[in-house]
Amino acid sequence: MNKPIAIIDCAISKPSYNCMNQMIQNFNIPTTYHWVSQFGCSSLDKIEEASGYIIFGSDSNVYQRLEWQVDLAKRMKEKLEKNIPVMGICFGHQLIADIFGSKVDMVKPDNQLFEGTRKTKVLADKFGFKKDEEFSLFITHHYEVKELPKGFIHLATSNDCFLDGIAHETLPFFSFQGHPEASQDFVDGHIEMTLSEQELKAGYEGGRKVIKNFIDYINGH
Repeated sequence: MNKPIAIIDCAISKPSYNCMNQMIQNFNIPTTYHWVSQFGCSSLDKIEEASGYIIFGSDSNVYQRLEWQVDLAKRMKEKLEKNIPVMGICFGHQLIADIFGSKVDMVKPDNQLFEGTRKTKVLADKFGFKKDEEFSLFITHHYEVKELPKGFIHLATSNDCFLDGIAHETLPFFSFQGHPEASQDFVDGHIEMTLSEQELKAGYEGGRKVIKNFIDYINGH
């Protein structure tokens, strides 16, 4: 990897530095940081083209059509069309699905929160993932992708979220509804339920696997 990965932080009230720092510590990768929900996307113009982009989660919703959301979605679609890898996480998963024509809505009509950890099952051999393998990710979400966008494949599914993972058929993009970037600070701040040591271990291990697959893809891209 000769260029940094750009971390796109979509958090509203508190920056996700801890999640980025954990990725740097786990994988020793160069990164640039962009808190787009607070400062807009212009910082992306002030760096050289990144080797890839990771879109973090957000307390905002894609249907708010906030200025930074619209700008970010347009920019990421342009990066993908230039064959530059992009990975979406939670809000990032929904943002890219939305701009490619999918529907995003509440998982349940009562706006139920899904939180904790969730086992997801891989449905296709793609981006280093193997069909039928299973792993856990931390989750905290009310919304989900409701339809598979045109030109995408169904990458992963779970009991609570049908389109738990998606990937583009030809462009270098995959995403998950769960949070592979989650750090201890993220878990403490976003997940109220008490998780066992086994659940915590599985969530961190699953997250590392997803991030590693993205980094490995970039390195072989």
